[in-house]
Amino acid sequence: MEGFPPVTPMTALIVDDDGRLTYVGADGCRRVIVGDSDLLQRLQQLRKLRGDEMEGGCGI
Repeated sequence: MEGFPPVTPMTALIVDDDGRLTYVGADGCRRVIVGDSDLLQRLQQLRKLRGDEMEGGCGI
């Protein structure tokens, strides 16, 4: 990949309130990996399902 040098992630991946998949890099900047609001809606649907599909997650 050309352009920017790689940045080491310093936090876990987070889905923010706008449905974007993000992380904070070693430089302190938050980066957006996926900016799709449908992602948040799908995760919210999965949370409402019965069963243990989301058990053991990272607070999602």
